[in-house]
Amino acid sequence: MEITKKIFWTEAMKGGTVIGLVAASLHLTHLSLALGPWMSLISILVFALLIYGFTRRIAGMADAREGFPYGRCMGFVLAMMLFTGVIFGFASALINNFLIKETITETVDLQMSAVQDLVPQAQFDMIYDATYSAMFNPLFLVVCYIVGYLIEGGIVGLFTSAIAQHRPDLFADTEDETHDGHNA
Repeated sequence: MEITKKIFWTEAMKGGTVIGLVAASLHLTHLSLALGPWMSLISILVFALLIYGFTRRIAGMADAREGFPYGRCMGFVLAMMLFTGVIFGFASALINNFLIKETITETVDLQMSAVQDLVPQAQFDMIYDATYSAMFNPLFLVVCYIVGYLIEGGIVGLFTSAIAQHRPDLFADTEDETHDGHNA
């Protein structure tokens, strides 16, 4: 089947949404249960496997003659990461604003205490207010996570796309040639 723009973006939206929801649930689990660094390792592994699975799925849908080469796989991974960043950003805004607001406030206070003596008080107040409000601003979080997931997903995609790609087969029979009603 030919992978049209509509199919490409629909599949990217599906994959990105699933990856974003899984990443957000793993993040919430990590925060709630205060699990160690091994949870971060599990999150990265699950993230890579999901990227590979969704990329392999769309590559398998491609017409054998056209294929789904490395470049299209990378484009698909990056398209998925746009949706992943949006989903994770909104989830983080909800988590920060409603579930762990006190923890975020303590974290900002702790980080800002290291900067307090380095800048004048007026500048410190401005930096503190900007940092504090950014941690609860959904738009800021969405933009940050889109950029972050484009980078993280791009790095993972470099490897998963090499495995998931479906090279074009120039000698493959197309459905039109085999089912055109003519017998050879």
